[in-house]
Amino acid sequence: MAQSVSNDALWEKLSEMDKKFEGLSATFKSLAISQEKAENTPSFNEAKNETVASIKGDIRTLGHSNDSHFEANTKNIQMLNENILKTWQVVTRIRKQQKESDEQQKQDEKSCFNFRFFKVRKISLIITILGLLVFILTLFCMKQQNDYTLLIDEYHRQGITVRESDRESEIEGKQQ
Repeated sequence: MAQSVSNDALWEKLSEMDKKFEGLSATFKSLAISQEKAENTPSFNEAKNETVASIKGDIRTLGHSNDSHFEANTKNIQMLNENILKTWQVVTRIRKQQKESDEQQKQDEKSCFNFRFFKVRKISLIITILGLLVFILTLFCMKQQNDYTLLIDEYHRQGITVRESDRESEIEGKQQ
């Protein structure tokens, strides 16, 4: 009877053994991994701590460097802001002056006579005309003064001539 074992029973036994081997291999694999982790864990932790320490040191160095650069950048930004404000003020003053000069040119155009070859301001023309009038009045007054002086001289001469003729006539009247 020992030789008469059926194929189905053999296959069942083989499948059970396969399952047990798979379970054992899984157990061995997990044991091997845990042993490797146990062996690697101290060195891994040391390497991890060294890496973290070096990264922290680098971060501190970068932090100090960035702080100094940040301070320099803030100073530069403040200087740039001041320069921009000064430039803006200069630009606004220049624009105001340009607007004032444009307005003044418009007023100058209104206050000028445009002749073919030159421009004459209305005020200059009025001052010139008034100056000519004063000059003409001065000449007229001088002419009148001269005429008056000539008339007075003529009257004075006539008075002297009349006195002389009166004296002569008195002298002739006394002689007669």
